[in-house]
Amino acid sequence: MAQTLEEMRYQLEEWLAQGFTSPEDRANYLALKAQYEDETLDYSFSKREITGQLELIITIRENDFPNLDEVTKAEYLDLVAQLDEFDQEQANYYRKYLS
Repeated sequence: MAQTLEEMRYQLEEWLAQGFTSPEDRANYLALKAQYEDETLDYSFSKREITGQLELIITIRENDFPNLDEVTKAEYLDLVAQLDEFDQEQANYYRKYLS
């Protein structure tokens, strides 16, 4: 039986709130997220994942943000580029942090 969009969104929210206990959980989340995004064009889950990763880079003390090492800086800029595909204004917000 196919899930409704509301059921899909609820399941995605649950997985994000509870975390993933196995690689299978993560794979199931990614598959459901892709289906949800294809059907709704709502990319809020992808945006939340990317901004969560960006916030981690910013807040981890060992990163000495904004004076990042080259590898972390490249990872940060890659995440900003991914975010730019979904929300340019939010991507610009994170881009300014490195200016």
